[in-house]
Amino acid sequence: MTKELNSDMVSVAKLFSQDFFFRVPAYQRPFLWDADNFSDLVDDLAGADRDEPYFLGTLVLHQYAKNHYDIVDGQQRLTALCILLACLRDSPAIAEDPDLVKEVHEKIIQPKRKLEGIPEISRVTVKDNAAFNSLVGKINGTTKPFIKPTGSPAEVRYEKARSIFWDKISEMSEEEVKKFAEFVTVQCHMIYLSTVSFNDAFRLFTVVNDRGKQLRRIDVLKAYNLDPAAITNESTREQYAKRWEALEERLGEKSFEDIFHLLRLVYIKDKPQKDLYSEFSERILGKSRMPSRGAGFMDELAEYVELYDALFVARDILDDTDKNIIHVKYQTLMMAMVKHFPASEWKACLLYFVKRFGKEQLYSLVIAIEKVGLDHWVRGVRKDERYGTYTDILKLIASASSASQVLEGVSVETAAIEDACRAPNFYGAGHAKYLLVRAEMVTSELDHVRDFNVRSIEHVLPQNPANGSEWMRSFTKADRDALTNTAGNLVLLSKAKNSAAGRKDFADKKVTYLKPRVSDFPRSLQVLQYDEWTPDMIRERTEAFASMVLGEL
Repeated sequence: MTKELNSDMVSVAKLFSQDFFFRVPAYQRPFLWDADNFSDLVDDLAGADRDEPYFLGTLVLHQYAKNHYDIVDGQQRLTALCILLACLRDSPAIAEDPDLVKEVHEKIIQPKRKLEGIPEISRVTVKDNAAFNSLVGKINGTTKPFIKPTGSPAEVRYEKARSIFWDKISEMSEEEVKKFAEFVTVQCHMIYLSTVSFNDAFRLFTVVNDRGKQLRRIDVLKAYNLDPAAITNESTREQYAKRWEALEERLGEKSFEDIFHLLRLVYIKDKPQKDLYSEFSERILGKSRMPSRGAGFMDELAEYVELYDALFVARDILDDTDKNIIHVKYQTLMMAMVKHFPASEWKACLLYFVKRFGKEQLYSLVIAIEKVGLDHWVRGVRKDERYGTYTDILKLIASASSASQVLEGVSVETAAIEDACRAPNFYGAGHAKYLLVRAEMVTSELDHVRDFNVRSIEHVLPQNPANGSEWMRSFTKADRDALTNTAGNLVLLSKAKNSAAGRKDFADKKVTYLKPRVSDFPRSLQVLQYDEWTPDMIRERTEAFASMVLGEL
C-alpha cells in the first residue's frame, strides 16, 4: 500500500503557484514532445468550451522537500505549458497591460519574497535550464526565434513549441487572447498524485496514463543507479546521467532499451521472473559476481553499448584487416539477421562471448547461433524453450576456458530447417524471406558488403494464372496446388511488383517483368536462363534450395 499519498485536482493557476516547485530529475529522458504534440495541445485548448473545466491529465510526483517535487510522470506537459504561458505573456494583447504581464510571468518564475524566505526560482526546473529560462524566464523571451544553429535537440523542440503556440495565438483577436489566457489558468485542471517514496511514486506511475512520453523501466533503473545512496558525489552523478543519455542517443531508443533485456539474460542466465527494474534491483545489482549498483553498472553498461554497436549496428567489429574478407561476410550476414530475425535473445550470446573472448572465432559462433535461431524459427519454438537454449549457451560461455571450447559445445541440428525449405506452403512461413535472402548470399561471391534489400517475393508460376494461359496448359491443378508456394517457384524482387504483369506467360514474364526486378539477386537471376518453366524444374529447384541454403558463406 502506498504511504503518505497526497492527491488533488488543481487549476493551472494553483499548479504554477508558490505551493509547487517542479524539477525534472536526472533519470528522466530529455524533452521529447514533437510538433504534433504541441499542435494537439494548443488546438485542443483553443477549441475547448470556455465555460467548462478542461482536464489536462495526471501528474505523478515524488516530493523530496516541502513544496518541491520531482516529476515522475508529466514533465512533457508541464514543460509545454510553461512555454505556452510565456507565449501568452509576451503576446501583444497581454503585453500592453503591465499588471497582466506580471501576473502571468509570476506563474513561470516565482518572485523573491524576503519575509517568507522564498528566493526567485523557476516553477519548473528542466535539465537544460539555462536555455529553457532564456526562452520562458525573461519577459519578451518568446517574441523572436529562439534557436541557434548549434542548439541541442531539446532547444530545437522548445523553438518548435514557441513557433506553433505563437502561430495559434496570432490567429486570435486581442480579446480572444485574454479570454484564452484566463481559460488556461483558471479552467484547465490537472490531477496530481504525490508521495515521499520514489518506489511508491513509480508504482503510481504504472497505473496512470500519460498523453506524452512515458517513463520506462530503464528510466527507473537510471534513477536507481543515480541515487545518492549509490553515487554520493553530485557532480559525478551528473556526469553519469549525461553519459547515460549519450549512450541512448548513440544507439537510439529502441536498441538502447533492447540492451537491458539482453544484459538481464547475460547476468541471470535464466528466464525472467519479474519486470526489468525488479530483475536488476533484486537479482543482479550488487549480487555475487554481478556489477555493483551505481558507477559499477554504469561503466559496464558503457562497455556493452560499445560492443552492441560494433556487433549489430555499425557491424565493424571485424575490420578490413581480418583475413579472407570475413568482415564482408560478417557484415552481410549480420545485416540480414538483425533485419529479419523475429527474436533477439541470440544477441545476448554474442555480446557475452565477445566480452569474454574478444573477436577470436566470432564469425564461426555467429554461423552456429544463426542455425540455432533458424531451427527455433522454423519449428515454432516457444519463448520458454528459446530461453532454455540460450541460457545453456550463456552458461557454456561462462564456464569455458577458450572460444574453441564454446564452439565445440554449441551443436545444431539442421534437419528441421531443410525440411522447412521443402514445405509446400513455404511462401506463407515467416522465415521464408530470410531463407531466400540467405540463398542469395550463398550464391553471391560476397567480395563486398551486400544489403539484400528485398521489396517482395514473387511467384514465377503465378498464384492465379489467367484462364487459357500457358500456365494452365503446362500445370495441372494438382501441380499448381503442390508447387505454387514452394521455394523452387519463388524469386526475390528488388523493385516494386505489378500484380497484373506478374500473370504473363513465362517467356514474356521473365523478360519484361522479372529481368528488371531481380538484377540484384544472383539466385533469382538464374530463372532468366530457363527457356521454360515446368513442374519438374520447380521440384528440382526446391530440393537444390534445401540442400544449399545453409551452405558456407
